[in-house]
Amino acid sequence: MSTYTAVTVPTQFVEAKGIRFAYRRWGKQGGLPLVFNQHFTGNLDNWDPAVLDGLAKEREVIIFNNAGIASSTGEVPKTFAGMAKNAEAFIDALGLKQIDLLGFSIGGMVAQQITLDRPELIRKLILVGTAPRNHDAGNRQGHITPETAAIFGATNNPPENLWLKVFFTDSEKSQAAGRAFLKRYLSRTENRDTPISDKVATAQIAAVGEWGLTLESASRI
Repeated sequence: MSTYTAVTVPTQFVEAKGIRFAYRRWGKQGGLPLVFNQHFTGNLDNWDPAVLDGLAKEREVIIFNNAGIASSTGEVPKTFAGMAKNAEAFIDALGLKQIDLLGFSIGGMVAQQITLDRPELIRKLILVGTAPRNHDAGNRQGHITPETAAIFGATNNPPENLWLKVFFTDSEKSQAAGRAFLKRYLSRTENRDTPISDKVATAQIAAVGEWGLTLESASRI
């Protein structure tokens, strides 16, 4: 059993496809690891330490930055298919033959594609707050609603208050839970991850848009 926690585990690096992937790995060893795929504009520090450490009591957990995200090198692909290929290269670089895979938000879209690409690699797929491909031929909006665009387009002071709108309702109880989450989010004070670049959101939004096209339309891109 690792003595590390989400706050103390060191960041490691592994190279594949010319990309230097940043990741953190800890928890109870011996079984299949649980690999996490992160949400829109998130980095290693955006995962809730309480959730990660709760899972790490029973199993090994691995979080990572895909290509072009924060402390990982490379460029962010503009499709989830491209992101999935990079994630698969990361998993292979760790020498993992089978995993359980969790995807949160756009990470869930990447996780779905990984599972389609490499079904033998995935024992269990866990999808959280995500969506399938859009097969509605009349909808070119994809999965970005005006409400979502407004939330992410607003200015927040401090910037992390964005997540109070993204993950929590306006009720007093929910906002209190949100502030508790932000306290945990900021609890890692040493060796925090590198902030994301301005290019990340643009590429990820493009990927969401492509995911929202019909498969027939996407094949013509």
